[in-house]
Amino acid sequence: MSDVDKLWELQTVMTALNEREKQMAVKPESFAEVDREYQGASEEMTRLQEQLETLSRERRKVDGELSDQQELLKKYQGTLMQVKNQQQYAAAWKEIDATRKHVKELEESVLKNMTEADGLQSQLDERQDGHNELQGRYDAAHAEWQSSLGDLRKEAEKLRAKATQIEGTIPPRLLSEFQKIYKQRQQVAVARVASDTCSACRNRVRPQVAQQLKRGELVHCEGCHRILHLGSPTS
Repeated sequence: MSDVDKLWELQTVMTALNEREKQMAVKPESFAEVDREYQGASEEMTRLQEQLETLSRERRKVDGELSDQQELLKKYQGTLMQVKNQQQYAAAWKEIDATRKHVKELEESVLKNMTEADGLQSQLDERQDGHNELQGRYDAAHAEWQSSLGDLRKEAEKLRAKATQIEGTIPPRLLSEFQKIYKQRQQVAVARVASDTCSACRNRVRPQVAQQLKRGELVHCEGCHRILHLGSPTS
């Protein structure tokens, strides 16, 4: 078998392997329906958890500021006893009044935060109960789908082993060239020539090129640059 024939055989095996992998990736509707429901529920729970975390961060920030303002209020109240004239007394009371208002605003903010957090936590708890049941249905449907893939997995494993075996018979330089084209050309590195035409890009194969192919030479398509394989009526 020529190197070109080996490359064609490798391409054939890789194409079959890709088909099996695509089949394994397609979710059956019985699982896809549960999967959609599961993903939607998971996203909703994630959204609620993120909102709770945001409120928690805001609460910690406000708590810190509230603590600072309460300490400041104590300080102002302490200085009130040390004032020496009416002007200082009025200024101290002005600071105390402003700080008390700020403390009240912060306390209201904390209360609002706690109320919102309680509401979100209640929603999350309700969804968690349903999510546990949904998780069970999802796991069962996923296990059933994976079990149904047994035959396809076996076929894919055989094809991978076959590809590895063929690769071991191809000179490294040619194998490297195959792999490069394979990645660049939609996983088709070798194309058949049918009716003097490249089957991949439909470019016409010149008679001179066809003669090179018949001699078993390595030839690239002048249109898509894939490796050409002449094949046979039964290939």
